[in-house]
Amino acid sequence: MTRRGTRSRDWGAWLDRVDWVLVVRGASTGFSVLVIGFLANPIFFHINQVAGLVELVAVALAASVVAAWRTRAADSPTISGAVAALISFTLIVPLIYLSQRSLNVSWVLTFAAGALIVGAVTGFVLSRGRGRPAK
Repeated sequence: MTRRGTRSRDWGAWLDRVDWVLVVRGASTGFSVLVIGFLANPIFFHINQVAGLVELVAVALAASVVAAWRTRAADSPTISGAVAALISFTLIVPLIYLSQRSLNVSWVLTFAAGALIVGAVTGFVLSRGRGRPAK
C-alpha cells in the first residue's frame, strides 16, 4: 500500500496469482487433446473441407476448456486457466510448423487469442460457484 492507501502498479504481480503446478497439468492435458485432434483432422478434411475446419475449431476450443478445467482449484482460476490454455496451444505450434513447413501467422495469433479468451472464460465460470459462504 502506498501513502494514499492505493496499491502500487506492479505489472508482474499477476504472475504471483498463477498456480503454476495446476497450469502445467492443464497445459499438458490440453496439449494431449490438441495432438489427438490434429492427428484426426486429415480424416475430417478427407470427408469434407468444412468438416475439417469445424473439427479444427472444435478441438482448439475443447483443448482450451480442458486446460482451464484442470486449473479450477487455483486461487485465481481465471488467470491460471487463460495461461494454461495459451501454453497448451503454444506447445502445438512447432508441431504444426513441422507438419506443414510453414505457419500462417494470422491463424496462429487468432487461435492463441481464442485460447486465452476461452481459458479465461472457463476459469471465470468455474470460480463462480466457489467461495461463497453458506447463509
